[in-house]
Parts: sequence; structure tokens; C-alpha cells
Amino acid sequence: MTTAVRSCAATSCSFNHDGCNALAITIAGAEAQPTCGTFVQLDARRPMTGEASSVGACHRMECSYNSDLVCTAEGIEVTDTANCATYTVS
Repeated sequence: MTTAVRSCAATSCSFNHDGCNALAITIAGAEAQPTCGTFVQLDARRPMTGEASSVGACHRMECSYNSDLVCTAEGIEVTDTANCATYTVS
């Protein structure tokens, strides 16, 4: 199962160009709210390729959607501050 990145509001991310266009993102972070570990702010933008973005790995073991480092949600949303809005503590 792959979990789609349904939306990304982090407009300063180089992988967000009219939607997330990273092939796979990692959800990580040690903060209370997990962050997109793939977030990068550069002067370049990856162009849209038509390939759907997905969650490649989730490092937040306490999330109810995490099963052996794999996200089991149908899809996730990433906020403007690159946080995973779908994150739910189990």
C-alpha cells in the first residue's frame, strides 16, 4: 500500500510546484507535530512529472497510521509549515 500526498501547502518547498512532486516523502521530526523530512528550500523547483507523490516512510512510531514505518492512511495533507496534518497519536 502506498499513501498519497493529497495536498501540500508548503509553498516554499522546492518539491511543491502546484502540488507535491517529490516521488516519496519521509515524515519525521522530533517536535510534537511531525514534519515532512523531505522539505527543502532552494532556488530551484522540481517540475511536475505526472507521477503521484507518496509517503515513502514514517518515522513517527506513535502515529496511529504507522505500521512498521509504513503510513497506512489513505492519503495525507502537509501544511504550510511542512507538518503532517493527518498525524494522529494512537
